[in-house]
Amino acid sequence: WYQRRVRGELKVPALRLSCHDVSEHKKGLLREQVMDMDLLVRQVVEVLPNIPESEIRADLMRTRDTTQTIYNLVKTAPKEIPKGSVTPTTTATKPTAVGKPSSSVFKDPVARANMLELKKAQLIANGRRRYIEKHG
Repeated sequence: WYQRRVRGELKVPALRLSCHDVSEHKKGLLREQVMDMDLLVRQVVEVLPNIPESEIRADLMRTRDTTQTIYNLVKTAPKEIPKGSVTPTTTATKPTAVGKPSSSVFKDPVARANMLELKKAQLIANGRRRYIEKHG
C-alpha cells in the first residue's frame, strides 16, 4: 500500500524490495563505514603513534575529520607522552633526574603553560617529520 502511494506521488515505478534486501543494504553500508573509520584511524596513528587507538577512534566518531582529530589530540597530548621523553625548559623549575618536571611546574600556571606548549610543539614536529618521511 505504502509503495503504491509513494509511486503514485512521485510518478516512478515501485521497486519490489523485500525486508531481506533492505537489511543486506544496511549491513553493506555499516561495513563501509567501519572500513572508512579504520582507514581514518590508521591515518591519525601514522601522525600520532603514541596516542591509543581507542582515544583516536572516539575523537574521530565525534569529528569525522582526521585534521580536527589530530588537532584535538595534540591539544590534550601531554597526558599521552611517555615519561622522560620531554623535559620542560623553563627558568622557574628544574627537571628531576628521571626527566619528570618538579611538582612546582604544576602549581605555577605560567610554567605549566610553557611546558604544555613545548610538548605540543614537539608532538607537531615529530608528526610532521614522520609524515614527510613516509610520504615525501
